[in-house]
Amino acid sequence: MTSYEDYQPALERMAQTGEQGLLTKEKVGFFARTSGTTGVTKRIPVVASSYLPYLRCEAIFVYLGMRVIERSNMRRGWGLNTVETAASRTPGGIREGFISAYAADGAKVLLSNISCMPREAFGYGDEADMKYIKTRYALQNPELVFMLSVFMSTLSDLMRYIQDNHALLIRDIETGTIDPSIALPEKLRRALEQKLKPDPERAEFLRSVFSDSEEKRLASRLWPKLRVIIAIGTGEFAPFTEKMRSYCDEQVQFCFEMYAASEALMASAIAMEDERYLLIPDSCFFEFLPEEGEVERPLLLRDLKEGVRYEVILTTRSGLYRYRIQDVIRVVGFLGRAPLVQFAYRKNQLINITGVKLTAEHLHDAIQRFSQELGTAVTDYSVYPDLTWEPWRLAVYLELEEDPGGAELGAGFDRALALVNEEYGRMLQVGEVSPCQIHVVPSGTYARYRAQKSKDGANVNQVKTARILNSPEQLSLLLCAVVPQEEATI
Repeated sequence: MTSYEDYQPALERMAQTGEQGLLTKEKVGFFARTSGTTGVTKRIPVVASSYLPYLRCEAIFVYLGMRVIERSNMRRGWGLNTVETAASRTPGGIREGFISAYAADGAKVLLSNISCMPREAFGYGDEADMKYIKTRYALQNPELVFMLSVFMSTLSDLMRYIQDNHALLIRDIETGTIDPSIALPEKLRRALEQKLKPDPERAEFLRSVFSDSEEKRLASRLWPKLRVIIAIGTGEFAPFTEKMRSYCDEQVQFCFEMYAASEALMASAIAMEDERYLLIPDSCFFEFLPEEGEVERPLLLRDLKEGVRYEVILTTRSGLYRYRIQDVIRVVGFLGRAPLVQFAYRKNQLINITGVKLTAEHLHDAIQRFSQELGTAVTDYSVYPDLTWEPWRLAVYLELEEDPGGAELGAGFDRALALVNEEYGRMLQVGEVSPCQIHVVPSGTYARYRAQKSKDGANVNQVKTARILNSPEQLSLLLCAVVPQEEATI
């Protein structure tokens, strides 16, 4: 088995000199940079043939979305595409960026022809205020029928941006201008402004929508023809999916796209509103290690059993051999003989202290139970194992939909977590774990956290919330997001 450290010297050599033939015969034409949610950012090699599974997967979810739109008797419409194509080059001349940018670049002709965002804005990345551009052109377009993103959290953040900045956005739509406060390269600003026209009628409609402060069904009220949302929204992204559902009426259907990482596309969605993914046997070579019990050798696709969790081992077209990606999946069924799976957790995103093993899956299940007991949605959350306390305890950071009104939060969360992890409940009962400490953070904290991660170099489309904060640095970054940046003293 191998890990990233086994390849790092060769990858850095390639990045600095452009030398080929170190890992694979096929030319490495791209480095996919990981988002760094669980550690340092990595460079993952990508070859051209590894794009074919992405192309097929994109064809699947485009087909699924088109069927929904056709059943609504709509013949035309536009989409809000948040996937960016921006990339840079290493000193050795190899393009690098995020895997979503690589996949989107191959489909940019299609995306630029169906996106409400003008093609002049494609490829700018951090040079431009892309949140403004995406939301401004989306709000201006009454014919919006779908939204497309990598992660559901990106769409949720854009809806919050619209709510916080609707007055400025509507004013610019009404006057056909771009506010001087919006950061844009001068070349892009001129190109966009040349094509903008005042639209007082649309502005009046938008003001009428926002005159009602009710958030529910906001997206469907802004875009009555909206029918499809495509983004990864299962597992740890489930809170963002529920938030997006609250913005939509019952006519909007969700497609959860794919299960993928920078290293490989591993599985594809098979139907609208289906949280299962179909493993793709020719995207890479799969091996599996069961999370419980021992095996003489890694298992193959044919060996998998329903209801069992497995660590995924990949051999990719790009030269990674028996690579431990640290992902754990759960087999939830079969389509023919092909396994249907759901992402469970990352092995490097777990808490394992004094016999208590907590995964992101445990936390997700506990949050769902806790939210139901509390009577309000948990829109985002993280936990940090506080080892400075005797005995240790969980510090739990929650962003809530509504004020809990003095409810006993700590005891409620401990009860929920004990139900999904019996060992935690036992340790809590005998005093080997202290009751958790709950911190309710202000609305918008996690959006600021993700924005700061983006400023630090992570692509806004690939920034994920760290559910388990496994370092003081991650905790510090979250705490800095608790207070708006201009007021922060941390």
